[in-house]
Amino acid sequence: MTNMAQEPTANQSQEKRVRLVRPSIILLCGPAACGKSTFARRHFRPTQIISSDWARAWVCDDERDQRFQAQAFALVHYLTELRLGLNRLCVVDSTALTPLHRREYLELAKRFQVPCVVFLFDASLEKCIERDLSRERTVGRAVIERQYLAFGQTKADIRKEGFDQVIELGDEELDKVQIEIVFRPIPQPSEPPGRRPQGETRPALRPWQQRTGRGPNVREARPASPTSPPAPSGPHAKAEVGPASSPVKPAAVTPGRSQAPAVAAPSAPVEPASSPSQGANQAAPSAKTTPQT
Repeated sequence: MTNMAQEPTANQSQEKRVRLVRPSIILLCGPAACGKSTFARRHFRPTQIISSDWARAWVCDDERDQRFQAQAFALVHYLTELRLGLNRLCVVDSTALTPLHRREYLELAKRFQVPCVVFLFDASLEKCIERDLSRERTVGRAVIERQYLAFGQTKADIRKEGFDQVIELGDEELDKVQIEIVFRPIPQPSEPPGRRPQGETRPALRPWQQRTGRGPNVREARPASPTSPPAPSGPHAKAEVGPASSPVKPAAVTPGRSQAPAVAAPSAPVEPASSPSQGANQAAPSAKTTPQT
C-alpha cells in the first residue's frame, strides 16, 4: 500500500504567514525603493495605508519636497491617532530609519494599548538603486546609499526597542507572504495623556452647567436692577442702603401715627420709601398709635 500523502511543494514551503491584529500600528521600515509601498498596496486596503509621501503631497503639493518633513509627519501621526481611536489598522509607510521616529509610534501604541509591529525590508543596495532608476519619481543613488547605511544600524538595534513583532523580509520573500488580520477591539483609555484624538474630545459645558450644574430648565435668578431696587416688605424689613452720594429724604408718615426716629448710617444715607404705605411698614414694631386731642 503506497503512501498517498503529498510532500509540500517548493512554493508552499517558502510561504511566510503573518498574523496581525486590528487595531494596531504597522511600521514599514527600509531604504527608498526597497519595495515597501508595493508590499503595502498588495496586502492592505488603500485606506489603511498612511504614507509619508502622500502626506507631503497634501501638505505642500509635492511629495518630493523634503523641506516640510515636520508638517508631513505631523499629519501622519494625527491620522494614526484618529484611526486608532476607531479601532482601525494603521500601516505607516515611511523609511522609519531613526530611533526617535520609531519611538513616537511605540509610545502611541502603548497609549492606545494596541500592538506595534515593524516590517524590515532587507533588499540589496543594487536592487534598490535599480528600482529607483525605473521609477518616475527618483531620489538618487546618494540618498539610497545613506539610507541603506542607516538601515544596517536599524536591523542591529530594533529588536531591543520593544516592538511586539519584528518581521524581516528578504527581496525574494515579498511575493510569498500571506497576511492574516484578526479583529480584536481595544477599549479606549478614559484619560489618554497628551493630545486627545479626534472623536474623543469632550463637549464644551453649557453656561448653566458651568454655573450651577443644574438642568437647562432651571432658571437662574436675575440680580436686582440697580435703578429700581425691590421694596422691603414685612414688619422687620430693613431699609436699603443707597449710594453715598444719594441725599437723605424723610419717609412719609401716615397722619395719626407716631414715627420712630430713623437712624441713618454714617457713611451711607437711608434710601426713601417708594410709597406712604411702605414707609409705614418701616416704622418700629413697638410704636403705638396716639389719638389726637
